[in-house]
Amino acid sequence: MKDAYLLDTSIASIAWDGGHPSHHKVRSRLAALGDVSISVCAITIAEVLYGLCVSPNIDRQRHDAVRQALQQYHVWDIARHTAEVYACIRGRLFELYAPRNKKGRLTAKQPEDLRDRTTAKELGIQENDLWIVSVAVQYDLCFLTSDRKMQRILDVAKEVHGYDRALIWELT
Repeated sequence: MKDAYLLDTSIASIAWDGGHPSHHKVRSRLAALGDVSISVCAITIAEVLYGLCVSPNIDRQRHDAVRQALQQYHVWDIARHTAEVYACIRGRLFELYAPRNKKGRLTAKQPEDLRDRTTAKELGIQENDLWIVSVAVQYDLCFLTSDRKMQRILDVAKEVHGYDRALIWELT
């Protein structure tokens, strides 16, 4: 079976936006992968559509081109099994990075105690990134990102699930 790739928003948004300075570089690198399946997950679609909603100064043609381009990709949904993968990775991130007092004890005993706005920040992650990686792990897809901040999630995904199919592309 040929490799299948899941694009992070950091790659997909550039691939779909012909006006982005790195568009041609990303498209060229994707083409160099050869005859492979390239897909995204519903979270990536949501993040890109949100970006379009809050970017009213981008011309309508560019908006439409991005919307048309994103429709060309298979989209993986979030499902029950995704939630299980997410929970295992998130749980381990909590064990490793939840706030602790000077004695090393957790300042919050339950994940529910971390519902404030700083949760993801304190754990050093972005929740949407965790969902996207969970989809890659669930379906055993090669994960492509240019976001080095994903490393913490990817390290834990490797520890918890043995997942080692991520590539962090340098685009600058």
